[in-house]
Amino acid sequence: MRRLLFLLAALLFLSTAGVSHAQVAVIAHQDASVDEANAETLKAIYLLEQSKWDDGSEIVRFDLNSEGSTKTAFYAHIGQSVSDVKKVWLRKKLSGEAQPPEKVSSDQMIDKVSSTSAAIGYVPADAVTDAVKVIATIE
Repeated sequence: MRRLLFLLAALLFLSTAGVSHAQVAVIAHQDASVDEANAETLKAIYLLEQSKWDDGSEIVRFDLNSEGSTKTAFYAHIGQSVSDVKKVWLRKKLSGEAQPPEKVSSDQMIDKVSSTSAAIGYVPADAVTDAVKVIATIE
């Protein structure tokens, strides 16, 4: 019985060893009128329901163009799947209500957000630079 428990513990350890759950940083332009954003606010922004920051400036959204753990973690944090969000964007685009976020690569995200007033995006936390401010961190 002890051997069985030992083997199960060893298998559990090996299956989780080396698996890192990278943090995701939600970033904004340095001059954006937001210092932090909770999941509900991020959900409203990315479901195209909130279009302005508190100071009245128009929010410019950026989204990662490829699927991956960063994108999946971000959308899971706001309680959505990537495919469900795409459906919302398509419906709002076709109805003329709103335009979906501009798609950018992970490598471009910092530059796009830092050079676009009132912008928001998300990146792996280890990619953040001083060019942007972090308004949320997702485990």
